[in-house]
Amino acid sequence: MVGVYNDNLNDFTRKYFIKGNEHLIKDVNNFPLEYESIKNSLIEQLLVHDSITFKVYGENIPIAFLINTLGLKTVEALLEQKAINFVLWNSGVTYNVDNIPGIFPLQSFNFSSSVHTDPEESIMSGLKFLSNSYSRKIRRNITRKVIKNYKLPPKNLAEDAVRFGHEGYKDNLFTDLGLPMEKDIMDLNQQERKRLVNLATQCYDLTLLSTYQLNTYNSFDLLTLNRSEFQKLKDLNAIENVVDEIFRIEGVPTFSQLVNEGLFDVKDLPKIREGKNAEKFRAWIDSTSSHSDRYEITREYINTITNSKSILERPIGKLTRVLGVTALGGIIGSTVAGPIGALSGAVVGNTMDIGISLFDSYVLDNIFKGWTPKYYIDKQVRPLIKNQTI
Repeated sequence: MVGVYNDNLNDFTRKYFIKGNEHLIKDVNNFPLEYESIKNSLIEQLLVHDSITFKVYGENIPIAFLINTLGLKTVEALLEQKAINFVLWNSGVTYNVDNIPGIFPLQSFNFSSSVHTDPEESIMSGLKFLSNSYSRKIRRNITRKVIKNYKLPPKNLAEDAVRFGHEGYKDNLFTDLGLPMEKDIMDLNQQERKRLVNLATQCYDLTLLSTYQLNTYNSFDLLTLNRSEFQKLKDLNAIENVVDEIFRIEGVPTFSQLVNEGLFDVKDLPKIREGKNAEKFRAWIDSTSSHSDRYEITREYINTITNSKSILERPIGKLTRVLGVTALGGIIGSTVAGPIGALSGAVVGNTMDIGISLFDSYVLDNIFKGWTPKYYIDKQVRPLIKNQTI
C-alpha cells in the first residue's frame, strides 16, 4: 500500500489559525485562494494514492480542517479505509545560532508538552477548531477513530539525524551540496550551521518517509547522494503525470479538472476509492510512474490493454467457446469459486438470458476482459462524469 506524505495542510492551518503566527501571512486576502488550492489538491491526492499521512505539529488542526471541508461522515469513512493517517512531530533538529567553543553545531530535541507527545491530547486540542459544535460524545468518538491512524516517529530519530549531519560533514559528504569540509566543524559560521541543520533535517524527514514507505512532493538535496535508504521514494508529480496522460488518451477530464470544475461530489470520495478495481488502478499507476515521457506512458498503457489476457484467451476459454452458453455458467462458477461456485454457476447458466446484465456487471467484465486501467476509467470515472453533467 503506497501512501503520500503531506505537510502542507499542517503548515496552512497553523499559519492561519494559531495566534502568534500572523507574521507568516503575507496577505490575508490570499486565504480563499490558498484554501481552495489545498482542498482540491487533497481530494485529487485521495483519488490517485492509497493514503495520505499528514504531518501534525501539536494540535491536530488538519483533522478539523478535513471534517469542516469534507464532512464528518466522509472523514469517518476515509479513516476506516486507512486513507488518512497522521504522524505526530515529537522531536527535531536545531542548531546554535552563536558559535559556542567546544559545542557541536547541531542538537536534537524532544518535546515534552502533552499536545506534542500524546496523540489523544493532540486530537482533542485540534477538534477545538471545528466549525460545528459537536457534542462531547461525538468528539470522543472522533478521537477514538483518529487515534487508530496515528504514528509517532521512531525513538532517537532526531539524535540519529544529528549524528548524520556531524559525521557527514566530517566525511566530506556534502561537498556537492554547498557545504564542503574546508574547516573544522566547530568553526562553522552561522550560515554554514544553518545549511548543516537543513541537511540533517532532510535526513530526519527522509528516514521517516522511508520507515513508513511514504512518497512526497517535497524535493530533497540528499536524494542526490543516492543512498540506498532513499531509493524507493518516488516523485509524486511523476505519478500524477501518468494519471493525467492516461485520462487525456481516454478523452476524460483529469481528477484535477473534475475537482476544480465542480464535477465531483466529495461525499462520493470513499465510495470511489474503495474496491479492488480502484486498488488495482492505483497500484498500476504507481508501477508505471517510472515513465516520464508522454510517448513512454502511452506505449505502456496501450501495451497493458493489448496484452491483457482474458479467460477467452486462456485454455479454459477455448473450451468455453465449444460448450456454449449453458455450460458457460458452470465453467465460470468453477473459475470463480471452485466446486461451490460450479454449483451456483450452473444456475447462472440456465438463466443467462434473464440475468446477463447483472451477471455482467459483477463477474463477466472482470473475467472476460481481464483487468486493465481502462476498465477503471470506463466503469468508475466515465459514469461519474455522466452523473454530474445530466
